[in-house]
Amino acid sequence: MNFDAVIFDFDGTVADTGEGVRNAIRYSLNEYNMPIYEDRLNEFLGPPLYLTYESMYGISPELANDLVDTYRVYYSETGVHELVAKEGMLELAAALKAEGVRLAIASSKPLVFLETGVHDIGADELYEEVVGPDLKNHEANKAYLVRTACERLGIEPSKRVAMVGDRSYDIIGANEVGVTSIGIEFGFGQREEFLENNADYIATTFEDLKNILL
Repeated sequence: MNFDAVIFDFDGTVADTGEGVRNAIRYSLNEYNMPIYEDRLNEFLGPPLYLTYESMYGISPELANDLVDTYRVYYSETGVHELVAKEGMLELAAALKAEGVRLAIASSKPLVFLETGVHDIGADELYEEVVGPDLKNHEANKAYLVRTACERLGIEPSKRVAMVGDRSYDIIGANEVGVTSIGIEFGFGQREEFLENNADYIATTFEDLKNILL
């Protein structure tokens, strides 16, 4: 096998969570009578929400926190369930697991929502570890999450470990920890952000990803 362990991002990589996230963003902005930029809602998919609210609207961290809390009113009840598994991803995980590859998920999505999403798509038995921050942890960047996933799997970070994700944050985190970084173009991100951050591999299609991992 090409890798001893593979760590996957969740939103946009293992699952398409866009509908629930976009609906929750709309809900939060409506509650604060703030403008909704429909063509930019996908920018909330992947990075920590606080950062995107702050950068997009030029607001204070305090207001960003309030918006995130309001976002979670909708998301915790409804949005968390508005997702589907990405085509082929669960089958790929099953094939890797059958070959003895260790599997984990590492996401900036709060763990309580992450575990619900993994359960909803029927993936509980595929991943040994599911790593995400608690609701109040704003500092859990991707490098921390990838490193934590390695620790919980009991493996040392190396190029024999792959991190698969669809945003620049996944690539930056993987490179910082020293694992192989793989960016996928069939998620929420763009090829340019993978190139700019020196991804080890870029998978244009799902078949490309399979060829890299298997």
